[in-house]
Amino acid sequence: LNRLLKEIGLSLINGIALGILVILFGQFMNYDIDFSLTIAISMLCVIIVAALIGTFVPIILDKKGIDPAIATGPFITTSNDIFGIFLFFYLAKLILGF
Repeated sequence: LNRLLKEIGLSLINGIALGILVILFGQFMNYDIDFSLTIAISMLCVIIVAALIGTFVPIILDKKGIDPAIATGPFITTSNDIFGIFLFFYLAKLILGF
């Protein structure tokens, strides 16, 4: 539980920091604030989910008898990419109205 809380806390800090940078960059480039918010929120969510997956997948694989050092990398990368794409388009539909 302590490990999970630590990972969530660090991912929140990273996500918020990167989200602020995205919003500032978007304002500097004269992008619409809704577009910047869409990217910032999706980045925050993807970073949090990546931390959760990165925490739980090695534990689950180890309990199943699979070497987590070999199997974790490709699984985390693939699942994070798929989740990130779906989340971005879902948020774009909600915020931007696509």
